[in-house]
Order: sequence, then C-alpha cells, then structure tokens
Amino acid sequence: MNYLDTIKNIGKDPKRKKENLILLLILLVILLISIKYIFNEDKTEKETIVEKEVDEQTSSNTTLEEKLSEIINQISGITEASIVINYTNNGSNDIVYDTKETLNEQGNVLSIEKSVAYNEEDGNKTAIIQMYNTPSVEGVIVVGKGVENSDIKQRLSTAIGNLLGIASYKVQIFEK
Repeated sequence: MNYLDTIKNIGKDPKRKKENLILLLILLVILLISIKYIFNEDKTEKETIVEKEVDEQTSSNTTLEEKLSEIINQISGITEASIVINYTNNGSNDIVYDTKETLNEQGNVLSIEKSVAYNEEDGNKTAIIQMYNTPSVEGVIVVGKGVENSDIKQRLSTAIGNLLGIASYKVQIFEK
C-alpha cells in the first residue's frame, strides 16, 4: 500500500480513526514548526549580512572625519583639529533580490518569493549591491587651535565645503 492509500483510508477504519487523526494532527504541527524555524533562520542570516554592510559604511563615515582632521592638522598654524560631520541619513544600499513568481493556470500571480542575491567568497556571503546611496552631509563643525584668523576660517570652510559638496556656510569653525 502506498502513502496516498494510507492517507485516504485514515478515516475509514472506525477502530483507529481517532488514533490516526491525532497522529496526522501531530505530524502537521511538527511540519509547521519546522518550516517556520527554517524560514526564520534564513531571514536572520540575511539581516545579519545587511547589518554588517551598514556597519562598514558607518565606520567609513568615521574614517572620513579622521582623514579630514589629519589633513586640517597639516595646514600651517592649525593644530589639534577635531571635526564632526552631521549627516541627514546614514546612506543606504539598494540590494539585488532574486525573485520567483508562482502563477496559476490563468497566468495570474499567486505569490512572489524574494531572496537576497549573494556573492560567496571563501565561505563568506555578501549581498550583491546594485547601488549605494551615499549619506547626505548636512553640516560640519571644526574645532582647532590656530583658526582665529578670519582668512584661515574662510579658506578652511571653502575647502571643506568643496570636498564634501556642501555650501561653505554649512561649515562652522571654532577656536579651541
């Protein structure tokens, strides 16, 4: 007897009807729990990879501040320069997704399944990024010794504004 015949005959035997229905119900619950566990584990892995990429981008913003501080400290007469850059957003990644559509007999879409497309190198998975939207700089504050001269302030704010692509009035410079 095959499995289909067994399933069809579950309700026909009055002696084992209750036992078979309870067994079938238990198997269905186990199947549902295992499916939920499998799909949740997959989502957690995808979320972790995307979070790592956002963390890498945030750290690159910090390194931009550090690089600017180093450059400003190299200017004659300016020492102990610190810089803070204010962003309107942290930037975002447009991630590539693999999509799979399920159609019915009439050609209508029943469901769409999306999953993140990955590159795998040396066992490390990284999401494929279609486009990176850079964070928008809202303003910059520079604090340092030797910036009391208005000419130095003007040249410094113009240089930082040109580098970051913002208006020079969005750069504020203060003496330490």
